[in-house]
Amino acid sequence: MNDKTPAYDHLEPYRVALKLEEDGKAFFVEAAKKTTSKFARQTFEFLAAEEDRHIATIRDFFASVTRGDESQLVDVGESDAEEKLVSFNETLARLEKADQPIGSDREAYEFAIKFENGAEEFYEEKLAEATHPRVKKFYKWLIAEEKMHARLLKSCLKFVDDPAEWFRMHR
Repeated sequence: MNDKTPAYDHLEPYRVALKLEEDGKAFFVEAAKKTTSKFARQTFEFLAAEEDRHIATIRDFFASVTRGDESQLVDVGESDAEEKLVSFNETLARLEKADQPIGSDREAYEFAIKFENGAEEFYEEKLAEATHPRVKKFYKWLIAEEKMHARLLKSCLKFVDDPAEWFRMHR
């Protein structure tokens, strides 16, 4: 790719995106270790695995940008974020009699929501700047993933605050 192509001109955002996802993974791994709630631990482990997937996708996309042929940019495909959110909530609904999250999980969820929202804002900004269709698709994919994570975490907060109401709403 020559120095004039739209994707190559914007390498720094890919580096920042990679760092955001790596920092998110580190947070989720640490949060999973610290929580005493099985539910919260499973949630944070799920999100850490999601970040691993994002890291791999960003690395693949970044590599395709730096190879030099814009026509060969990786196609990230469509996000399956909605399906994962539904699946997560279905799994959560089966835990009605299981270990319930505790109030201290609330702080971790709130921090994680802020982190996910910040990443989403960054990706929205980069999407607005993008001109290449695959670069736009890449950022749209990341945005969909981050939105799903925030919605998942907000669902966890509702579960922490009022499990009975959460179960009533998800039946």
